[in-house]
Amino acid sequence: MKQFLAAFALFALSACGFQPVYAPANSALAAGGPITVEPIRGRSGYMLRRALQQELAIGLPGVTEPATLNVVLSEGLTRLAFKPDGAAARSSISARGEYVLARSSGAISGQVRAETDFSVPSQPYGDIAAQTSASDRTMRELAKRMVQDLRLQLMAD
Repeated sequence: MKQFLAAFALFALSACGFQPVYAPANSALAAGGPITVEPIRGRSGYMLRRALQQELAIGLPGVTEPATLNVVLSEGLTRLAFKPDGAAARSSISARGEYVLARSSGAISGQVRAETDFSVPSQPYGDIAAQTSASDRTMRELAKRMVQDLRLQLMAD
């Protein structure tokens, strides 16, 4: 009886158009259209690549042939203010991305910068969480600026 119910459930789910959430074969982000974003080193690189895939899911103007986006990421942490006991009170994450969009009709290159300031909480391990959150926000902003810069360069061609 259990086997019948399991088979019926699978049949019912497949009949209603159900697709698994983590199915890369049919995902728009997995295909990324004609633009492939090469892997970028580190956790911040992963977040930047994911943000770029989301930004590029709709494509770029005039890019219909397959293209590859290579990015070199530099990221730094700067302490801006300190508490009387010497602990950091305010910090900044800055990132720079140098990119090259290679396609059959030529290559486009450039670099963009993004920066996010954040307050350092006084709780234990709060600094790590704040840094991680600020880094994620910086990578999303860097991806937006990179795609915007690519669109401007492509429109000028």
